[in-house]
Amino acid sequence: MVGEGYLGLVVFGIVSVVIGVALLIVNRLLAPRIPDPMEGYPYECGVPLYDKSSWLSIDQKYYLLGLLLVLFDLEAAFVFPWAVVYKEIAKINAGFIFTEMFLFLTILIVGYIYAWKKGALKWQ
Repeated sequence: MVGEGYLGLVVFGIVSVVIGVALLIVNRLLAPRIPDPMEGYPYECGVPLYDKSSWLSIDQKYYLLGLLLVLFDLEAAFVFPWAVVYKEIAKINAGFIFTEMFLFLTILIVGYIYAWKKGALKWQ
């Protein structure tokens, strides 16, 4: 029968949902009912604020650093699988595949140079 292989997956899903709901119910029953006065307090980058205003200016370097992390994370997520299966996909059209990766890496290098020029790599 076609659906027999999915029985374990269905059982796993049901058990996961039951455990999740049970933990939420236990938390609701055992959690303290006294609200914490710092519950709505804004918290940013591990440094508590001195006032309750969440409107503060964050330095541009943090945004550039975040963009760099996304940039290189995408590079690793795309380049590593491409390198692993390169021999198999090169049989299709090696020139196009290599050109596509060269263009991708060129765009990443331009992004790296932009971040370097903006000073995102300087910590002080």
